[in-house]
Amino acid sequence: MLSLEKLIDRSGKLGSLPDIVYKVFEVMDEPKSTATKIGKVINDDPALTARLLKLVNSPFYGFTGKVDTVYRAVALIGHEELRSVVVAASAIKVFDGIPAELVSMKDFWKRSLSTAVTARVLAAFKREKVIERFFIAGLLHDIGSLLMYLKLPDEMAQVLKLEKTDGVERVKAEKEIIGYDHTQVGGGLLKKWNLPPQICAAVRYQHNPEKAPQAEQQAAWLIKLASEIVVHHLEPDEQLAKDASIDNSLWAENGLDPALLDKILEKAQQQYESSKDILLGD
Repeated sequence: MLSLEKLIDRSGKLGSLPDIVYKVFEVMDEPKSTATKIGKVINDDPALTARLLKLVNSPFYGFTGKVDTVYRAVALIGHEELRSVVVAASAIKVFDGIPAELVSMKDFWKRSLSTAVTARVLAAFKREKVIERFFIAGLLHDIGSLLMYLKLPDEMAQVLKLEKTDGVERVKAEKEIIGYDHTQVGGGLLKKWNLPPQICAAVRYQHNPEKAPQAEQQAAWLIKLASEIVVHHLEPDEQLAKDASIDNSLWAENGLDPALLDKILEKAQQQYESSKDILLGD
Protein backbone atom coordinates (compact mmCIF):
# COMPACT_ATOMS: atom_id res chain seq x y z
CA MET A 1 0.00 0.00 0.00
CA LEU A 2 1.34 3.42 -0.94
CA SER A 3 1.76 5.86 1.92
CA LEU A 4 0.21 9.31 1.57
CA GLU A 5 3.59 10.89 0.90
CA LYS A 6 4.59 8.29 -1.71
CA LEU A 7 1.23 8.54 -3.47
CA ILE A 8 1.72 12.28 -3.97
CA ASP A 9 5.43 11.96 -4.81
CA ARG A 10 4.70 9.30 -7.42
CA SER A 11 1.76 11.10 -8.97
CA GLY A 12 3.66 11.34 -12.24
CA LYS A 13 2.13 13.76 -14.72
CA LEU A 14 -0.42 14.63 -12.06
CA GLY A 15 2.41 16.03 -9.97
CA SER A 16 2.18 19.27 -11.89
CA LEU A 17 -0.26 21.29 -13.90
CA PRO A 18 0.47 21.82 -17.62
CA ASP A 19 3.49 24.00 -18.32
CA ILE A 20 1.32 26.82 -19.65
CA VAL A 21 -0.16 27.34 -16.18
CA TYR A 22 3.22 27.94 -14.57
CA LYS A 23 4.31 30.18 -17.46
CA VAL A 24 1.24 32.35 -16.99
CA PHE A 25 1.70 32.46 -13.21
CA GLU A 26 5.37 33.38 -13.59
CA VAL A 27 4.57 36.37 -15.79
CA MET A 28 1.62 37.38 -13.60
CA ASP A 29 3.84 37.43 -10.52
CA GLU A 30 6.49 39.67 -12.07
CA PRO A 31 6.69 43.14 -10.43
CA LYS A 32 6.13 44.85 -13.78
CA SER A 33 3.58 42.41 -15.14
CA THR A 34 1.25 43.77 -17.81
CA ALA A 35 -1.79 42.50 -19.70
CA THR A 36 0.34 42.51 -22.86
CA LYS A 37 3.02 40.26 -21.34
CA ILE A 38 0.46 37.86 -19.92
CA GLY A 39 -1.51 37.85 -23.15
CA LYS A 40 1.54 36.89 -25.19
CA VAL A 41 2.04 33.78 -23.05
CA ILE A 42 -1.62 32.75 -23.20
CA ASN A 43 -1.71 33.25 -26.98
CA ASP A 44 0.86 30.47 -27.30
CA ASP A 45 -1.80 28.00 -26.14
CA PRO A 46 -4.74 28.04 -28.62
CA ALA A 47 -7.02 25.88 -26.43
CA LEU A 48 -6.53 28.11 -23.36
CA THR A 49 -6.98 31.23 -25.51
CA ALA A 50 -10.29 29.94 -26.88
CA ARG A 51 -11.63 29.03 -23.43
CA LEU A 52 -10.61 32.36 -21.93
CA LEU A 53 -12.31 34.39 -24.66
CA LYS A 54 -15.46 32.23 -24.57
CA LEU A 55 -15.72 32.60 -20.80
CA VAL A 56 -15.10 36.34 -20.77
CA ASN A 57 -17.78 36.81 -23.44
CA SER A 58 -20.30 34.64 -21.56
CA PRO A 59 -22.90 35.68 -18.94
CA PHE A 60 -20.47 34.30 -16.32
CA TYR A 61 -18.81 37.73 -16.34
CA GLY A 62 -21.56 39.77 -17.99
CA PHE A 63 -19.35 42.29 -19.76
CA THR A 64 -21.06 44.54 -22.29
CA GLY A 65 -19.55 44.48 -25.76
CA LYS A 66 -17.44 41.86 -27.50
CA VAL A 67 -14.04 41.03 -25.99
CA ASP A 68 -12.04 39.85 -28.99
CA THR A 69 -8.43 39.77 -27.74
CA VAL A 70 -6.66 38.00 -24.89
CA TYR A 71 -5.02 41.29 -23.90
CA ARG A 72 -8.41 42.95 -23.45
CA ALA A 73 -9.72 39.91 -21.54
CA VAL A 74 -6.78 39.99 -19.13
CA ALA A 75 -7.18 43.71 -18.55
CA LEU A 76 -10.90 43.33 -17.86
CA ILE A 77 -10.98 40.39 -15.46
CA GLY A 78 -7.78 41.07 -13.52
CA HIS A 79 -5.00 38.80 -12.28
CA GLU A 80 -6.82 36.80 -9.63
CA GLU A 81 -9.78 35.93 -11.82
CA LEU A 82 -7.41 35.08 -14.66
CA ARG A 83 -5.59 32.71 -12.31
CA SER A 84 -8.82 30.83 -11.64
CA VAL A 85 -9.68 30.57 -15.35
CA VAL A 86 -6.21 29.23 -16.19
CA VAL A 87 -6.35 26.64 -13.40
CA ALA A 88 -9.93 25.63 -14.22
CA ALA A 89 -9.29 25.29 -17.94
CA SER A 90 -6.12 23.27 -17.37
CA ALA A 91 -6.75 21.08 -14.32
CA ILE A 92 -9.86 19.52 -15.85
CA LYS A 93 -7.72 18.17 -18.70
CA VAL A 94 -5.01 16.65 -16.49
CA PHE A 95 -6.76 13.45 -15.46
CA ASP A 96 -7.41 10.55 -17.79
CA GLY A 97 -7.14 6.78 -17.63
CA ILE A 98 -9.37 6.47 -14.58
CA PRO A 99 -11.52 3.30 -14.72
CA ALA A 100 -15.06 4.26 -15.82
CA GLU A 101 -16.56 1.72 -13.42
CA LEU A 102 -15.13 3.70 -10.51
CA VAL A 103 -16.20 7.19 -11.50
CA SER A 104 -17.91 9.07 -14.31
CA MET A 105 -15.55 11.92 -15.10
CA LYS A 106 -18.41 13.89 -16.62
CA ASP A 107 -20.43 13.67 -13.40
CA PHE A 108 -17.33 14.31 -11.28
CA TRP A 109 -16.54 17.60 -12.98
CA LYS A 110 -20.18 18.67 -13.05
CA ARG A 111 -20.33 18.28 -9.28
CA SER A 112 -16.97 20.00 -8.90
CA LEU A 113 -17.98 22.97 -11.07
CA SER A 114 -21.25 23.27 -9.12
CA THR A 115 -19.24 23.45 -5.90
CA ALA A 116 -16.88 26.00 -7.47
CA VAL A 117 -19.58 28.43 -8.57
CA THR A 118 -21.43 28.01 -5.27
CA ALA A 119 -18.22 28.82 -3.37
CA ARG A 120 -17.71 31.84 -5.62
CA VAL A 121 -21.23 33.09 -4.90
CA LEU A 122 -20.82 32.54 -1.14
CA ALA A 123 -17.52 34.43 -1.18
CA ALA A 124 -19.21 37.32 -2.99
CA PHE A 125 -22.01 37.43 -0.40
CA LYS A 126 -19.34 37.48 2.32
CA ARG A 127 -17.59 40.33 0.45
CA GLU A 128 -14.32 38.44 0.31
CA LYS A 129 -11.61 40.40 -1.49
CA VAL A 130 -10.35 37.51 -3.64
CA ILE A 131 -13.38 35.40 -4.49
CA GLU A 132 -11.64 33.45 -7.25
CA ARG A 133 -9.54 31.49 -4.76
CA PHE A 134 -12.75 30.01 -3.44
CA PHE A 135 -13.78 29.09 -6.98
CA ILE A 136 -10.52 27.16 -7.44
CA ALA A 137 -10.85 25.47 -4.03
CA GLY A 138 -14.40 24.42 -4.87
CA LEU A 139 -13.43 23.13 -8.30
CA LEU A 140 -10.57 21.07 -6.87
CA HIS A 141 -12.14 20.07 -3.55
CA ASP A 142 -12.37 16.38 -4.56
CA ILE A 143 -9.23 16.25 -6.69
CA GLY A 144 -7.60 13.81 -4.26
CA SER A 145 -10.23 11.21 -5.16
CA LEU A 146 -9.09 11.22 -8.78
CA LEU A 147 -5.49 10.49 -7.85
CA MET A 148 -6.67 7.66 -5.60
CA TYR A 149 -8.90 6.23 -8.35
CA LEU A 150 -5.94 6.31 -10.73
CA LYS A 151 -3.24 4.94 -8.43
CA LEU A 152 -5.29 2.79 -6.03
CA PRO A 153 -8.18 1.45 -8.13
CA ASP A 154 -8.61 -1.85 -6.23
CA GLU A 155 -8.63 -0.17 -2.84
CA MET A 156 -11.03 2.53 -4.03
CA ALA A 157 -13.36 -0.15 -5.40
CA GLN A 158 -13.48 -1.54 -1.85
CA VAL A 159 -14.16 1.96 -0.51
CA LEU A 160 -17.05 2.47 -2.90
CA LYS A 161 -18.50 -0.93 -2.00
CA LEU A 162 -18.28 -0.18 1.72
CA GLU A 163 -19.89 3.20 1.14
CA LYS A 164 -22.72 1.79 -0.98
CA THR A 165 -23.52 -1.44 0.83
CA ASP A 166 -22.86 -0.48 4.45
CA GLY A 167 -23.55 3.25 4.28
CA VAL A 168 -20.09 4.11 5.61
CA GLU A 169 -19.06 7.73 4.94
CA ARG A 170 -16.47 8.05 2.17
CA VAL A 171 -13.76 9.62 4.33
CA LYS A 172 -14.20 6.99 7.05
CA ALA A 173 -14.15 4.15 4.50
CA GLU A 174 -10.98 5.50 2.89
CA LYS A 175 -9.19 5.75 6.22
CA GLU A 176 -10.31 2.26 7.17
CA ILE A 177 -9.13 0.61 3.96
CA ILE A 178 -6.27 2.86 2.80
CA GLY A 179 -5.15 4.67 5.94
CA TYR A 180 -5.80 8.24 4.73
CA ASP A 181 -8.55 10.03 2.83
CA HIS A 182 -9.03 12.06 -0.33
CA THR A 183 -8.91 15.42 1.46
CA GLN A 184 -5.39 14.66 2.68
CA VAL A 185 -4.38 13.58 -0.81
CA GLY A 186 -6.01 16.62 -2.39
CA GLY A 187 -4.42 19.09 -0.02
CA GLY A 188 -1.01 17.50 -0.58
CA LEU A 189 -1.39 17.45 -4.35
CA LEU A 190 -2.41 21.11 -4.52
CA LYS A 191 0.56 22.01 -2.33
CA LYS A 192 2.75 20.20 -4.86
CA TRP A 193 1.07 22.27 -7.57
CA ASN A 194 2.23 25.38 -5.65
CA LEU A 195 -1.29 26.72 -5.17
CA PRO A 196 -1.87 29.26 -2.35
CA PRO A 197 -2.04 27.90 1.24
CA GLN A 198 -5.65 29.10 1.56
CA ILE A 199 -6.71 26.83 -1.31
CA CYS A 200 -4.69 23.85 -0.08
CA ALA A 201 -6.09 24.16 3.45
CA ALA A 202 -9.67 24.62 2.24
CA VAL A 203 -9.41 21.30 0.39
CA ARG A 204 -7.50 19.51 3.15
CA TYR A 205 -9.81 20.58 6.00
CA GLN A 206 -13.16 20.79 4.20
CA HIS A 207 -14.71 18.16 6.50
CA ASN A 208 -13.18 19.51 9.72
CA PRO A 209 -12.51 23.26 9.25
CA GLU A 210 -11.91 23.76 12.97
CA LYS A 211 -8.63 21.83 12.59
CA ALA A 212 -7.26 24.08 9.84
CA PRO A 213 -4.59 26.69 10.61
CA GLN A 214 -6.31 29.80 11.96
CA ALA A 215 -5.57 31.89 8.86
CA GLU A 216 -7.19 29.31 6.58
CA GLN A 217 -10.19 28.25 8.68
CA GLN A 218 -12.69 30.58 7.04
CA ALA A 219 -11.85 29.23 3.59
CA ALA A 220 -12.39 25.67 4.81
CA TRP A 221 -15.72 26.59 6.42
CA LEU A 222 -16.87 28.19 3.18
CA ILE A 223 -15.98 25.15 1.05
CA LYS A 224 -17.80 22.92 3.53
CA LEU A 225 -20.93 25.05 3.19
CA ALA A 226 -20.63 25.12 -0.61
CA SER A 227 -20.35 21.33 -0.69
CA GLU A 228 -23.38 20.93 1.56
CA ILE A 229 -25.44 23.25 -0.62
CA VAL A 230 -24.54 21.27 -3.74
CA VAL A 231 -25.21 17.90 -2.12
CA HIS A 232 -28.55 18.93 -0.63
CA HIS A 233 -29.89 21.49 -3.05
CA LEU A 234 -28.04 21.98 -6.32
CA GLU A 235 -27.32 18.78 -8.19
CA PRO A 236 -26.21 19.72 -11.72
CA ASP A 237 -28.93 19.61 -14.37
CA GLU A 238 -31.52 18.45 -11.83
CA GLN A 239 -34.42 20.12 -10.05
CA LEU A 240 -33.58 21.74 -6.74
CA ALA A 241 -34.34 19.51 -3.78
CA LYS A 242 -37.24 20.68 -1.64
CA ASP A 243 -36.68 18.69 1.53
CA ALA A 244 -32.99 19.25 2.27
CA SER A 245 -31.68 21.42 5.06
CA ILE A 246 -28.28 22.56 6.25
CA ASP A 247 -27.31 22.94 9.89
CA ASN A 248 -27.69 26.55 11.00
CA SER A 249 -24.34 26.37 12.78
CA LEU A 250 -22.60 25.97 9.41
CA TRP A 251 -24.25 29.15 8.18
CA ALA A 252 -23.24 30.87 11.41
CA GLU A 253 -19.59 29.83 11.02
CA ASN A 254 -19.65 31.56 7.62
CA GLY A 255 -21.39 34.64 8.94
CA LEU A 256 -24.27 34.18 6.52
CA ASP A 257 -28.04 34.13 6.95
CA PRO A 258 -29.74 30.86 5.88
CA ALA A 259 -32.47 33.04 4.37
CA LEU A 260 -30.01 33.85 1.57
CA LEU A 261 -30.18 30.27 0.28
CA ASP A 262 -32.62 30.92 -2.56
CA LYS A 263 -30.56 33.84 -3.87
CA ILE A 264 -27.37 31.78 -3.58
CA LEU A 265 -28.94 28.89 -5.47
CA GLU A 266 -30.22 31.19 -8.21
CA LYS A 267 -26.85 32.87 -8.76
CA ALA A 268 -24.92 29.59 -8.56
CA GLN A 269 -27.23 27.97 -11.11
CA GLN A 270 -26.78 30.93 -13.46
CA GLN A 271 -22.99 30.78 -13.20
CA TYR A 272 -22.97 27.02 -13.66
CA GLU A 273 -25.09 27.21 -16.80
CA SER A 274 -23.01 30.01 -18.31
CA SER A 275 -19.66 28.29 -17.74
CA LYS A 276 -20.27 24.53 -17.96
CA ASP A 277 -19.99 24.13 -21.73
CA ILE A 278 -16.88 26.32 -21.86
CA LEU A 279 -14.97 24.68 -19.00
CA LEU A 280 -16.30 21.14 -19.23
CA GLY A 281 -16.73 20.84 -23.00
CA ASP A 282 -14.17 19.09 -25.21
